[in-house]
Amino acid sequence: MNLKALVKSLLLRKFTTGLLILQLAITLALVVNSVILALDTRENLSRDTGMDNENILLVSLHPTSGNYRDFDYYRSVVAEDLSQLARLPGVKSVSAMNQLPIRPRGAQRNVHDLDNPEQERTDTYLQDVKVFFGNENLADALGLSLLEGRYLNQSDQRDFGSDERPNIVISQSLKQSLYGDNSAIGQETNRGRIVGVIRDITFNPTLPEDKQYAVFDSTLMEYVYVARYYVLSVEPGQMSSVRNQVSDTILAVQPERDIFRVFTMAEHLKRFYRDDQGLADLFLLLCGLMLLVTAISSYAYAQFHISRQKKYIGIRRALGARKRDILRYVLTENALICGLGCLLGIVTVIGFNILLSQYIDLSKPEPLLFLLASGIIFVAGLVATWLPAVSTSNIPPVIATRTV
Repeated sequence: MNLKALVKSLLLRKFTTGLLILQLAITLALVVNSVILALDTRENLSRDTGMDNENILLVSLHPTSGNYRDFDYYRSVVAEDLSQLARLPGVKSVSAMNQLPIRPRGAQRNVHDLDNPEQERTDTYLQDVKVFFGNENLADALGLSLLEGRYLNQSDQRDFGSDERPNIVISQSLKQSLYGDNSAIGQETNRGRIVGVIRDITFNPTLPEDKQYAVFDSTLMEYVYVARYYVLSVEPGQMSSVRNQVSDTILAVQPERDIFRVFTMAEHLKRFYRDDQGLADLFLLLCGLMLLVTAISSYAYAQFHISRQKKYIGIRRALGARKRDILRYVLTENALICGLGCLLGIVTVIGFNILLSQYIDLSKPEPLLFLLASGIIFVAGLVATWLPAVSTSNIPPVIATRTV
């Protein structure tokens, strides 16, 4: 087959050919980046958070009575809540806390070694470290793993209003940033004296894995008004039973409260990524529509231009061209257009990826994914062009004399 003649034929209708090539490139860019977004979301949902997501129950609540302005009263209610929740069958441990992990914002403070405040300049992540207030059961409730030192206990509870520097537990990545490979136990920071180091969990999914900085403080009961969440560690298989009893148990202690949500840590993780999941689903839907529109465009393009080349094809048939030669000619023309669309698609794929990355976290396109998407484009084009190609191959030689 004369490739030069085929190219020349395409140039004679360069406007429509150019539009189809551009459409193929845009479709390819949408397919590749949609799949990347879907894969990224799936990976985020299945990532190891460092916690037993399915067996951690969370309760979000807020008092509605003016009695809670009396902090002693507030503390007595919280203490009784925790006591009653701990008695529920299937509950291993329960604690109150001021904020949840797997969130980008919340209570954050700067942290540095007391003798080295310049650390915040060399590592700007130290300027916004999550600070968790809880009691001695928080580590068990979240299932934290101790790497060094000890967890906080009742002896770490300061007298209310005391100026004494508190004992704290920090995360592994924060310890690495502050002290490197040296021990952090006994070190003094501007937030307190370090007594333990726990393995990182996902405190903020928007930050790198080695920047999951967190401080745990036992001053929750002093600042009891920040106790917005209860965290329960539940025995496997007991989640449904415990979940059904939690709200009634809390309201039985003191009913003047709003319980906003009762949810698992797994649901909390899924809720965090729901916008990404929705966007991925939307993009995949658009991919399907774009592939359909591209297939229709390829069909219409082939059908229209074949109808205008009946005389030329009839002449070729009269000169001895076989049906399979005509079929190969039409399919090769489509393959050439798809190839040009995929070459232009390299630019559009990268361009779309850069544009989307300005607004959402998106991985870079992989060559294998690009090749697979290109294969889908080729197959869609082949299927769409097959019927016009078969129809063209059946044009009889006599058509050449009828159009004279």
